Amino acid sequence: MNMPISKFSHFSAAMLLVAMMLLTPGCRPDPEVTFDLQTFEVDADGADKDRLKTDDQWVSILYANLFQETLAAGDLFEIKQCLESIGDQKIARAVVVSNMMGSEDVILPSIEEMDTDLDAFIRETYVRFLVRYPSEAETTWLANFIENHPAMTPELVYSSFALSDEYLYY
Repeated sequence: MNMPISKFSHFSAAMLLVAMMLLTPGCRPDPEVTFDLQTFEVDADGADKDRLKTDDQWVSILYANLFQETLAAGDLFEIKQCLESIGDQKIARAVVVSNMMGSEDVILPSIEEMDTDLDAFIRETYVRFLVRYPSEAETTWLANFIENHPAMTPELVYSSFALSDEYLYY
């Protein structure tokens, strides 16, 4: 009688082992995971500006941005002569911006106004010069730049915007 019990217990142990192997988690392949992605087009702000301003447009708009009034036709003619007399147009535009900034009639916020509400100053500058609102990244970058460069003035910020590549297009 010992014999059948022994065979039975070996058989039961083997079945128990097989059952445990089947029921316990082992090395199984990871389930296939898929993600639904939404596609959208990423463009830099202002990237849709593709029409180059003429010299007349650039000078007139710059004057209006800095003085908040229209430029007289005779003054436009003189400024255009300055632009045409200098071969390198980047330098020519820098000369024009510098001369306009040197005027006592240019309308600029004070350094205190800029520092009091830096985000509002940045937003108003973007709207004034680039006719759009800045992105969060642009606002953060420019705010950090102004805060970390104590010599930065509204005049320098305005000059930078007036001489930017985006300002040349509409």
